[in-house]
Amino acid sequence: MLKDAGLVRARRVGTRHVYEVEQAGLDDLRTYLEAFWDTALADFKAAAERQLRGGDVSSTETAIDPVVKTATLDCPIGHAFDVYTAGIASWWPLESHSIGERGAVSVVMEGRVDGRMYETDAAGTEHVWGRVSVWEPPHRLVIAWRVNPEAPAATEIDIRFTALSDRVTRIDLEHRGWERLGVERGAAARAEYGSDHGWTVVFGCYLAAIAGKRDGPPSPG
Repeated sequence: MLKDAGLVRARRVGTRHVYEVEQAGLDDLRTYLEAFWDTALADFKAAAERQLRGGDVSSTETAIDPVVKTATLDCPIGHAFDVYTAGIASWWPLESHSIGERGAVSVVMEGRVDGRMYETDAAGTEHVWGRVSVWEPPHRLVIAWRVNPEAPAATEIDIRFTALSDRVTRIDLEHRGWERLGVERGAAARAEYGSDHGWTVVFGCYLAAIAGKRDGPPSPG
């Protein structure tokens, strides 16, 4: 099981099987656990602070409204999901929405739970934006979003696809969890992503890709 999970590697020495730690696998596991605990501890901190102020722990007084985008797509649900995931490099606006901006050359989404979403630059360096926490093709995708590794926690992007007919699909995108960053930092981040220069641009590029490639397969990522 550990070998299948990529945590150890095996080699044969005579009649023996020698197992050794796979450092890359452990590094990925550590990254995942750190992101998980950062989010959990941020939520715990917010709840504890509300209780100290005399509020109900279940109160939503510090909650920040999510960024929501919805559209009806003239394509089958499977195509809508594939363009957003496997074909993301064909439409994501890297020149304006990336770490490297003009130096960024591609974006990749690994199609599995704990798969990475990352950009690559001309030198081949990878910059991770987030990790897939829910992978349910072709209906749902959730990403723990943490472009800035120094952020106190990850926010969450929940994307749902609903088949309205064989040829029509609705997409609902919700970017939430801003309060995990703290009230001031979370409000500022929410304002940036909710502006005309945030999700409006990215979501518009996706809709344009769907309209332009309605009957064909997504471009390879």
